[in-house]
Amino acid sequence: MPKVLVIGKHSQILPFKSVGVEPVDVESLDDAKAALRSIRESGEETLVLIPEDIAMECANEIALLRQGVNVVVMTLPAMNGEVGAQRENVRGLVARSLGVDLMGKR
Repeated sequence: MPKVLVIGKHSQILPFKSVGVEPVDVESLDDAKAALRSIRESGEETLVLIPEDIAMECANEIALLRQGVNVVVMTLPAMNGEVGAQRENVRGLVARSLGVDLMGKR
C-alpha cells in the first residue's frame, strides 16, 4: 500500500492527519525541499500532497519526484485564496477520495 504524505506548515496539514495522512511539518522552504529529496531517495510508493504556495517554490524538487514511477505529487490549492485557482476541483477530489470534506467551503 502506498504511503500518503502531506507536506506543509502545521496549520495547513493538521486536518489531513485526522484521516490518516502522514503529516510532514516544515518550518521553512529549505525544510520542504529536504523533505521532497528524502521522499525521492526512499524509493517508496508515495502520494505527496503539497500546498501550491510551497509547491511553486519547490518546482525543481517536484519535477525530479515526478520523473520517478513510485511517486505522485498532487498540489493543493492555497487556503488564503491568493493562488487557489483549482481549489474547488481539488476540494471535490479530496472529499470523494477520503469521504470527508477536509477543505470546507469558503
